[in-house]
Amino acid sequence: MPSVFCHRTPVTLIDPELPPALVYPVVQSPVLFADPTAPAPDNALARLLGPNRAAVLRAAAEGGTTGELASRVGVSRSSASEHATVLRDAGLIVSARHRNAMIHTCTPLGRSMLRSTL
Repeated sequence: MPSVFCHRTPVTLIDPELPPALVYPVVQSPVLFADPTAPAPDNALARLLGPNRAAVLRAAAEGGTTGELASRVGVSRSSASEHATVLRDAGLIVSARHRNAMIHTCTPLGRSMLRSTL
């Protein structure tokens, strides 16, 4: 959740009686707008998620339909859809239906993961 009281770095809040929360700063900083689609020098993200899933996450940073993600990554639509489902379940992307298409974009957590592997 965004917070004006959180500065510079995200913070996790854990209370046994509540669901865990990730709090991140609302203030816009140049680091927030680093190019998340640039490949990581050591490919840490691909080692963590697998090369195709990491590529789908990078492609989702620009936003796009399932077909657009598939085209950018070079995988089938069904494969892109499966990767998007896993990334969505992990809280790294959000998906919204627009007419007959599903639009995918990165969450703040997904963007943070992309930045941390640059």
